[in-house]
Amino acid sequence: MWVPNPLTPEESEAQVMGAAHDLVATLHLQVVDGAFWHASCNDDGDAPFRGQMRIGYPKAASFAESETQIAQMVDQLRAAGWQGDSDFHSHGSVLKKDNVVAIIGPQTVATSSRDIELLGECRDTTTTKETRGGVEPITVS
Repeated sequence: MWVPNPLTPEESEAQVMGAAHDLVATLHLQVVDGAFWHASCNDDGDAPFRGQMRIGYPKAASFAESETQIAQMVDQLRAAGWQGDSDFHSHGSVLKKDNVVAIIGPQTVATSSRDIELLGECRDTTTTKETRGGVEPITVS
């Protein structure tokens, strides 16, 4: 598939890692875990790929407190240049900056932490099903 201005696998990783560092610094977020992977942008697992990551942070004492905290986080991120993305639909709060989408997921009973998912641009045409690798633990501070 032809993509204008393609990214290398390293550039697609750097794109979401840069956004992750910006987001964590802006929110003064206590990160409990993180993971990065290259994800296909289609259901067939073919190119193009994008950098994708998950940042885990502690749960709030209650669902109501979590909703309040997430609303405050969205306000802080908007003040730092993140904007709403009306084209992206999710159960979480969705923001975008420098073509990276951040999804701040709602707190759930089923998980031990809350999370923020970052999706880079679908411009990595070099990565393939065979070379994408697996989920890599990362540290974001």
